[in-house]
Amino acid sequence: MTERAAPRLTARFFRWHRWLGYLVALQVLAWVLGGALFAWLPFQAWVKSADTVTKPSLSLPTDWAQALARSPLAGQPLTALSAVATASGPAFKLRTAQSEQWLLATGAPLTAPSAEAVGRFAQTIYKGAGTLQAVEKLEQVPTQWLMVRELGARRDVWVARFDDGLNTRLYFSGPQGEFITARSDAWVLYDFFWHLHVMDYSEGEDFNHPLIKVASLLALGLVLTGLVMLALALRRAWRRARRP
Repeated sequence: MTERAAPRLTARFFRWHRWLGYLVALQVLAWVLGGALFAWLPFQAWVKSADTVTKPSLSLPTDWAQALARSPLAGQPLTALSAVATASGPAFKLRTAQSEQWLLATGAPLTAPSAEAVGRFAQTIYKGAGTLQAVEKLEQVPTQWLMVRELGARRDVWVARFDDGLNTRLYFSGPQGEFITARSDAWVLYDFFWHLHVMDYSEGEDFNHPLIKVASLLALGLVLTGLVMLALALRRAWRRARRP
């Protein structure tokens, strides 16, 4: 390469690098900020609420087998049977090929819990430093930060709110009072940057779509043009150092 051609090549790669930077600068910034957040934010302790929430304890009465034998589904072939802690007490979820039924461990039908029962149940699994502030019934969980949906498309739930530093929220199913999951402001922050990171602004689960493929190729071009510019600059500096 001649001395005259090198500046023209450098200028060409600089123009490509600049325009690629214009196209992907904000997304690269989101990737870097998201990566730093994922690395530094305590995932289990804060995002997963391991420091503030424990699994519900389940203690069945001694005569639970007799109570189960008295259920309307007794004698039918079951496809699934599980014991679940609910706001109304320990219960069984029975499923056949045609139907599903919930029964209390006493054999009585499980009915929708009250706000007071949900609040008491929430306090048994919450181990943080905050206090229970409110229990609400929600037909739909509001979307936060334009794209963060704490329970996806799930509807008809109870939420118990605690006033700790992360504003912990415990969610329970509306009809049964079964514990679903814990959410907090740390989870919302993490999920928001996860949406930006994978460029899926709806569910945040698809990281193999055309938009992120194009952005990744543009970002790769940005890096490669920058490397070429660096190589040309080092070559030019080496030649200058060798001159008498």
